[in-house]
Amino acid sequence: MRAFGLVAMTIWLIVSACTTPVEPPPNVSEPTVDPAFVHGTDRGETDRLAATVVTDVQRYWAHAYPDTFGSPWRDLDGGFFSVDTGGTGTAPPCASEPREVEGNAYYCQSVDAIAWDRAALLPVLREHYGDTAVAVVLAHEIGHAVQQRAGLAEGEPLRLESMADCYAGSFLRWVSDGRAPHLRTDPDRLDDALRAITVFRDPIGTSGHGTAFDRVTAFQHGFTGGPRGCTQVTESDVAEPVDDDPNAPLESVLDTAPIAEHFGTAVADLGGRWVPPARATGCPGAGGPVGFCPSPPTVTADPAALRRTHDDIGDQAVTTLLASRYALATLTELGHRASGADIVCLTGAYTAAQPRLSPGDLDEAVQVVLESDAVSRGGDGPPLSGFDRIAAFDDGVRSGWGGCVK
Repeated sequence: MRAFGLVAMTIWLIVSACTTPVEPPPNVSEPTVDPAFVHGTDRGETDRLAATVVTDVQRYWAHAYPDTFGSPWRDLDGGFFSVDTGGTGTAPPCASEPREVEGNAYYCQSVDAIAWDRAALLPVLREHYGDTAVAVVLAHEIGHAVQQRAGLAEGEPLRLESMADCYAGSFLRWVSDGRAPHLRTDPDRLDDALRAITVFRDPIGTSGHGTAFDRVTAFQHGFTGGPRGCTQVTESDVAEPVDDDPNAPLESVLDTAPIAEHFGTAVADLGGRWVPPARATGCPGAGGPVGFCPSPPTVTADPAALRRTHDDIGDQAVTTLLASRYALATLTELGHRASGADIVCLTGAYTAAQPRLSPGDLDEAVQVVLESDAVSRGGDGPPLSGFDRIAAFDDGVRSGWGGCVK
């Protein structure tokens, strides 16, 4: 069973789309485990980190597996394989030559082993997303070994991948709680984990690992609920599969009539009276690519900033930003003291209600919710992390607007 195929190319595409250079995340681990037990290792820093991660993941399952499945955990029989995909070394299990592993990490079910590309995968992940990304990838692969031991390795591939993401989330919670022997992390690094997961989403027109929405929400399910509920994680049916997903012109995306109509219906259903906000390019106190001013109710949009979002992420990212301001207008009309989570929840409800929403659209919404605090701006309370914004967005997608306003 393989996972995370062709990620090196995908990482390059996503990173190169960013318009503002960012500093690489700091390392958050203590890679102190000697990788001598790893087949093919060069005993360098990358393999030292990988060895530290897989050591702590197996330690986690030594405790969590008996509690979850009622039997002892067994460490991987086939071991771990580090592959220099630019060299001429020996191929690992489930591959005929090193180049087959390029940009990849996978669990080889036939021999109960895990292999990773130490040349074109792990260093790229560390550079752009920090050590947390490496932990997520390798914990996901050991999640497939968990499935094998628990008799859960058969079934729909998307369900198996979501389950492995969930198991990775439960491991990261253990690390975050300070219980891992070697690894250390903090809440800020959780956003790095989600960014890394979104990189491995299915390209348009394919199916294998799930949308970015499926993957990040499965990870969060494990992080918040532990491994017991991971067998219940399923693929969402929010988006409709498509073979092609062209980017709609910005001019058509800036037509907010469908958004206003949706939120007008929501206000009426929730017992209020909807007065559609005016549209403007700015109003006092409304900064960023989109904004909302309550008196008079006005939604603002900066066309230049939204053009960059449109070109960097896609049309649905622009729609999501605009919808968040109509969500804030809705809460204002209802006299509801809005939190950032309430705003993002209503934005998720709008996203799920759109007709003919494609997986690519859903991925664009997830990406902008994760990356931009503009979607939660204007709410009471402290700013939300990307992790918390995604959790609120998921609530709205699954519950609709009735679950967002209580």
